[in-house]
Amino acid sequence: MKVGYSSANHSIGCSTGNSFDITAYSEGTQIWATAENLSCLARILEFNRKAGLHLFVLDTRLVPYAAHPVNTLDWAEEFAADFAALGAFIRESGIRIAMQPPVPFSGPGSYPGYYEYSAMVLRAMGLGGDARIPARAGDPALFGEQFDKATPEVKRRLALMNDDLCTVARCCEVARECGIPVMYNHYFSEDEDSVTGALEACARTWKEEDGLPLVRFSPRTEGATTPAHTLDPPRFLTFLERSHPLDFDLLIDFPDREQSALVAMIAAFEDPRLLPGRKKLRPGAV
Repeated sequence: MKVGYSSANHSIGCSTGNSFDITAYSEGTQIWATAENLSCLARILEFNRKAGLHLFVLDTRLVPYAAHPVNTLDWAEEFAADFAALGAFIRESGIRIAMQPPVPFSGPGSYPGYYEYSAMVLRAMGLGGDARIPARAGDPALFGEQFDKATPEVKRRLALMNDDLCTVARCCEVARECGIPVMYNHYFSEDEDSVTGALEACARTWKEEDGLPLVRFSPRTEGATTPAHTLDPPRFLTFLERSHPLDFDLLIDFPDREQSALVAMIAAFEDPRLLPGRKKLRPGAV
């Protein structure tokens, strides 16, 4: 089990989301912002390696306006050496990477360019098939149609994620039709008592070449419609207990970012799934 967090690190004093007003776009400003973001990403990855946090979700602002028609820069070529160096560090450190676009995959509000851009970043880093692109379905009825239009690189990296419009059961159904895995999103769990069954259903959609199943832990505050600000260790340990014996990589997704992930590592210290060289436990993949 690799544990990690998403997008930003509040401990090191830099951001991978540097951008600028689109009206001020130029290749020069994009090069400056991208260089700053990649430099900060290198610092975050070093922090994560030292802290034992081996899962990280990249900020989609890493290359500003990369998926926007205003972009005229061949950023993948311009920063090829930087991406290659980051990818080498990621592989050598045993870190797993994901990149989640901020828009759904299909239906109103979808924007395929975000998914193509995410796939290009992961490819530029030379990452394997376990580097995924988590996707909210948007309109489940249109997901398959949009999936058929996607590039091969996007198709091979997608991981469908349950939300308020697409339940775990519906996600698994759609994912089986498309041949992609489902990332379990605990924030939209239908019932705390159904965690084990939902995790098992999602885990069965992951093939060996996909890497371990991905799981997002970010429960709502009881009675609220927004996520809690920070991790609650007792509630987290209850989740871990219900997830046994499944092995998966765990995204701790709270506004305080790496702080909650570090607390999770301490809380889960005695969980045998954190140990290297452990046997991968999951239901038979389909």
